[in-house]
Amino acid sequence: MALSFLGVPHLLSPTRATTSTVKLQQFHKPATSTRTPFFRSLSCPLVHVRAPRAIGPDGRFYPSPGDDDPPEAAEDSSHGFSTFQQIQRQAERARQIEEEDYKKNQSTYLAAIADVEDAPDNAPFDSSEDDLFGEIDKAIALKRKEFVSQGLLEPNPPKQPVAVDDLQPEELGDLEEIERLQGLADGNGNGGSTKSPFEFDFDSYGKSKVRIVEGKFRMSLAELLDESKVVPVSVSGDLEVEITGIQHDSRTVTSGDLFVCCVGRKTDGHLFLSEADKRGAVAVVASKEIDIEDTLGCKALVIVEDTNAVLPALAASFYKHPSTKMAVIGITGTYGKTTTTYLIKSMYEAMGLRTGMFNSVASYVHGDNKLELGNTVPDAVLVQNLMAKMFHNGTEAAVMEAAGDGLGDGRYDEVDFDIAVFTNLSQEGDRDAQAKLFSRMVDPERHRKVVNVDDPDTPFFVSQGSQDVPVVTFAMEDKNADVRPLKFELSLFETQVLVNTPTGILEISSGLLGKHNIYNILAAVAVGIAVGAPLEDIVRGIEEVDAVPGRCELIDEEQAFGVIVDYASTPDALSRLLDSVRELGPRRIITVIGCCGEGDRGKRPMMTKIATDKSEVTMLTSDNPKNEDPLDILDDMLAGVGSSMQDYLKYGENDYYPPLPNGHRLFLHDIRRVAVRAAVAMGEEGDVVVVAGKGHETYQIEGDKKDFFDDREECREALQYVDELHQAGIDTSEFPWRLPESH
Repeated sequence: MALSFLGVPHLLSPTRATTSTVKLQQFHKPATSTRTPFFRSLSCPLVHVRAPRAIGPDGRFYPSPGDDDPPEAAEDSSHGFSTFQQIQRQAERARQIEEEDYKKNQSTYLAAIADVEDAPDNAPFDSSEDDLFGEIDKAIALKRKEFVSQGLLEPNPPKQPVAVDDLQPEELGDLEEIERLQGLADGNGNGGSTKSPFEFDFDSYGKSKVRIVEGKFRMSLAELLDESKVVPVSVSGDLEVEITGIQHDSRTVTSGDLFVCCVGRKTDGHLFLSEADKRGAVAVVASKEIDIEDTLGCKALVIVEDTNAVLPALAASFYKHPSTKMAVIGITGTYGKTTTTYLIKSMYEAMGLRTGMFNSVASYVHGDNKLELGNTVPDAVLVQNLMAKMFHNGTEAAVMEAAGDGLGDGRYDEVDFDIAVFTNLSQEGDRDAQAKLFSRMVDPERHRKVVNVDDPDTPFFVSQGSQDVPVVTFAMEDKNADVRPLKFELSLFETQVLVNTPTGILEISSGLLGKHNIYNILAAVAVGIAVGAPLEDIVRGIEEVDAVPGRCELIDEEQAFGVIVDYASTPDALSRLLDSVRELGPRRIITVIGCCGEGDRGKRPMMTKIATDKSEVTMLTSDNPKNEDPLDILDDMLAGVGSSMQDYLKYGENDYYPPLPNGHRLFLHDIRRVAVRAAVAMGEEGDVVVVAGKGHETYQIEGDKKDFFDDREECREALQYVDELHQAGIDTSEFPWRLPESH
């Protein structure tokens, strides 16, 4: 056991392994050592030899005079002081040194705490921290209070409450965020509850809380133009002005920023120069001749041919090209991108690499360190900013969605991808835009292509870039693929798949449901094979991902039927989703769908047609109606089954809605909360309730209001009350619900 223990450091740290080995060798002396053996031979019995006594010449014994002396006392090294007295003397000496130092540097100490908040007289000291730093703040405040009582410092006036009415809207948001972080208010502005000191968060136990480091970037405008290799049409003003940030949205400009006047589909950044100037912009990049003479702080103007085209280069140069310092995996395709990013991130972390991620659902610096971006779609500047933040926090690899729209508009032009992954392509996908990712795979030593060979467009993607770059294929149908399933089992609560790879067979059990998620798992495995990941790390990483927010996400409250929330909001996505659910073998599928307002009206009847064809029960409802009447949207949707709101309301007079010609049922309610809860209440053993459209989104837009709404939370709430409804005798199999006496 001792030898095994000594071997542990070798596995943990290479630098310690040498030391441990040396120490281990010292325990094993060679058998030829000249040292006297510890055990003597039995032929040499031990003999006790006494020292000779004092015997005189006459044969008599003469004892030594020292034999009768008392034992000599040990030398007194403490000089008559006990140990406790010695500690007291040392402490007193330290206090004297401290007092002498204070008298010598009194002015320095007083100046250091002159602006510190005074400790309260009666109330207990309130520190914003409950750790060591909070105790330090408390000690400093109490020391200052002592100096004030001695007349050495003037008391500081108490802090005045912030005049909320005088704040700007963005400052109000910052104040609410600060209060929320301090635990003084929750996200809705309501008073936070006091947490008991005895409560323990077991979910966060063992997880390190890492503070995200914000990198500081600054350079002159001349340096930025030189490093980005942007060739301006003309320049004017002070090119040595210092730039501390880049923005193309005037609402996000802060003091010291360079404002790039980009031209969008609906807006033109040149029209918002005055707002950017008021917010502190110090230089402008434009594609039109503009006058900066009347601006408040703009000191330089750069004219280029196309501001949209130079924005990625400017952003990458300003943030020091962070993607070149990490391994970057880009995933393109129509479906499966988000789930695949989660799987690859988890797999890389299982290999011991700090891995960042950003996709349409969430962004992480690495590990559990999430970046709160709201519903912001990463643009060229934000992409570089996020990657710089990852690099400054020790991230070694980054995995990201590279959607067709982002590749098409140049959002990722300055991202140095190492691996390109293609999942699949629908008729709605932009093949040429997505292929730009693969056109960058030109270095056989560094780049890799990972493709789904079941998709007919795969040869086109593989043909992009260098043909010498290694390709790893995956598929479910093609038996020649590098990564393919030998067999798989689908169920309502688990997916099991046996995967064949060039380096071995993997047995994977995943909480991700449906056949489409097997494709996502195979894509992640193929990336692992492409980079030579250990097979056990591939399996462990993939199995760590139990669910992806809003992507065929299972809501499990231990009910006897399945509840799935998914983002599917197009006819093709909904059809694929319901096909995958049907493969799970449910007794019935109950589907909730809605269509957004102010959107494509042509898809509304198609969504209803698909849902009613592939579901035994369909519940139509609203989904972000915006400024459109929800009933008008529902009327368009009913056209998919040859009906209208007028026809539906006629049946409503008798509270009975007859089956459709195919025997399936159709109900509707314009309030989404009611529709979701009613559908969940209809669920019975073996059924699957599918709530489609929102997925991970947590809002509902009605008119100009954007209110919190989460399909997942509504499903969980509904599941808490289903049993109570049934125990009360309420029939929830129909809609509206039937009371006991109405049966």
